[in-house]
Amino acid sequence: MKKFSALSALFFVSFNLSSEIKQLNFLYTNDLHAHLQPHIEQWISKTRPVGGFANLATLIKEEKSTNPNTLYIDAGDYFSGPYISTLTEGEAVIDTMNLLGVDAACIGNHEFDHGWESMLDKFEMATFPIVNGNIFYEGTDELIWDNPYVILESNGLKIGVIGLHGKFAFYDTTNFKMVDGLEARDEEYYLRKYIEELEPITDLIVLSVHEGVPGRQSTKGLSDVERTLSKDIDLAKNVPGVDIMITGHAHKGTPDALLSNETIIVSTNAYSIELGKLVVSYDTEKNKIVDYSNELITIFDDEIEDDPEMSKVIDYWESQVQKIALKEVSFTTDKMVRAYGEESNMGNLFADAAEEYDEKIDFAVINSGALRQDLDPGVLTKGDLISAFPFPNTLVMTKITGAQIEGLFNHAAGMTNGVLQVSKSFKYVIDSNGEIKELRLNGKPINRKKTYWVASTNFVTLGGDGYWEFTESIEYEDTNIFIVDVVEEYLKDKPRYLQLLVPQVLFSQQTFSKFCYTLRLCKMLA
Repeated sequence: MKKFSALSALFFVSFNLSSEIKQLNFLYTNDLHAHLQPHIEQWISKTRPVGGFANLATLIKEEKSTNPNTLYIDAGDYFSGPYISTLTEGEAVIDTMNLLGVDAACIGNHEFDHGWESMLDKFEMATFPIVNGNIFYEGTDELIWDNPYVILESNGLKIGVIGLHGKFAFYDTTNFKMVDGLEARDEEYYLRKYIEELEPITDLIVLSVHEGVPGRQSTKGLSDVERTLSKDIDLAKNVPGVDIMITGHAHKGTPDALLSNETIIVSTNAYSIELGKLVVSYDTEKNKIVDYSNELITIFDDEIEDDPEMSKVIDYWESQVQKIALKEVSFTTDKMVRAYGEESNMGNLFADAAEEYDEKIDFAVINSGALRQDLDPGVLTKGDLISAFPFPNTLVMTKITGAQIEGLFNHAAGMTNGVLQVSKSFKYVIDSNGEIKELRLNGKPINRKKTYWVASTNFVTLGGDGYWEFTESIEYEDTNIFIVDVVEEYLKDKPRYLQLLVPQVLFSQQTFSKFCYTLRLCKMLA
């Protein structure tokens, strides 16, 4: 018995001598959305530009130089934002990301904006690993991008990085025309599958995932829809085994990392305005993370020296698109802004242009999530319009019933994908319960049994953002003309365009009728 005790003690001492606490730094971004250049984010500063790939590259190089045990992972949606991405179909983005030192990146819904074939062509140009394990060619077991995970090594540890896309997010926010022939499958099933494959051969498992609800697209803050990371929290609860989850799609930053079922969950506020930094301590005896710290580093342009190599590549791509981007279209004396939960003057512009396209159109709607960048007063260029609406969506005219129109606006009132921006001929009222109270066309109530011609984008009319009523339209006519071109044509005879910013107004039941119809969208107080 004593001999056994002595051997046990010797084994215990030897085992403890072999244990070690190892530190790893994880840098992370998500939803970069082609913000290669520094820009103003009103909620951060009205005067100090933030973000930009040249600044981001400098920070990442400094971090990796200071601590070689550093990995940089992105959680998707690097395409679609300022015009440089749209005009190059993402090629400029991949070319610049090649200089960021990305160790792994998953695929987001906006990587499909120019069609999956174009996406694959651009991915072939990437010098960094792109991972996804649950988007397949329809009806087959062949992944569209056959790289479900990558195994990285840092500080003597093996880290498996899995890439996934939320099934709901895929079908909710991709343009179905651009993903025809593809299907997304249950992320929980495939996460379990890849964890099972990686656990025997890695020390840590990281999930880079694009899922949940889409990010709020707005300049106006607290009154808009609050976005959470609940889908990520639930995924961690349902599927144990992930050490770190880096998530995108919700544009929701985590100054303090979330913890769910021992999974650390982190994300940034998007648009290259922040670099996330998660530092973890890994116990080699316990085979787990025993401590961590997290921060979001705001990237102020006036505090960081541009990376010269990155600046050179960005300047090259800017020069390639200037002929189109600098074309003058109109002039505005007011700032054009977006809003996710209320009427906006930018929404008015795009909806009015759509309504004016054809005489038979009764009114037009634009989904708030399509509007991506505010426009300053002054000359409006083609590049400005593309940056404001960066998607290659075409204008579609549909013939639908009043009952279907009611269904569309009931969905919009629920705020899951933001309100519908409407054209000048249409007005609606949302009551204090978040339900539609009135729908009016040219001052007259919508008749549920009557039919109307309603215009919108091919994304929305194919059911995007949950507007499924459009998919059962009586008639469907795709003009095959890009929305941006429709707006450009609309502004041709308007050398000075004035669309005043409409403030959010909430009306009580006693007072709304007197004032409400000066606006297109009214919300009533309880």
